[in-house]
Amino acid sequence: MRRVAALSLAGLLTLVLCAACTNSTGGEATPTDTTADAPSGGSSSTPAPSSSGPTPTVEIPPRPRDLSLTGVEPCSLLTAPQLEQLASRFKFDEPPESDVRKNSKKYPFCSIEQSAEPFSAIDIVVATDEGIEPWLSGRRNVDAWLVTIAGYPAANYKLMGTEDEECVTSVGVADGQQLIVDLQPLVDTDYRQLCQVTEQVATWATQTLQTLR
Repeated sequence: MRRVAALSLAGLLTLVLCAACTNSTGGEATPTDTTADAPSGGSSSTPAPSSSGPTPTVEIPPRPRDLSLTGVEPCSLLTAPQLEQLASRFKFDEPPESDVRKNSKKYPFCSIEQSAEPFSAIDIVVATDEGIEPWLSGRRNVDAWLVTIAGYPAANYKLMGTEDEECVTSVGVADGQQLIVDLQPLVDTDYRQLCQVTEQVATWATQTLQTLR
């Protein structure tokens, strides 16, 4: 059963409603190393974009090159072998389903679910109107930190103060654009475990995007 309605809870609030939020104390923005699964490499030929929004509190490294998300169908960002790995490693084994976020921004997204308990779902979202900089500015209601995904700068974030509700990985693939992987479990799960999944899926999706661009 599709969980589009349920997906409007923590993740949608983080992604959309908090876009206009500020917080006087700010979120956490701490540089970290990339995960073991995320490959490094690529030249640093494209400088990190200058955001017209809030200034990041950490230095965002340059991208190897721009990978435009314009016109990209989110469900095309995972290949058949990658979907097989997603099913075998993380049990997200339902067929991908495309839709549009039910909000004013109408982000296209691809949802992949688990056919067995705990029946969680993971979303791949294409956002072409904003980069990752605002998440790392300390002015949104999130705890955020800098990571590297497939050689690209990315932000991991979760709702401020929560530990077991969600993890989002947003990859800054092009100026003013981000590739978002959002995991909201139906049972409480430590965000560190969730981030391991979102970082891996974001790595696969970014690698696929490189072949399309």
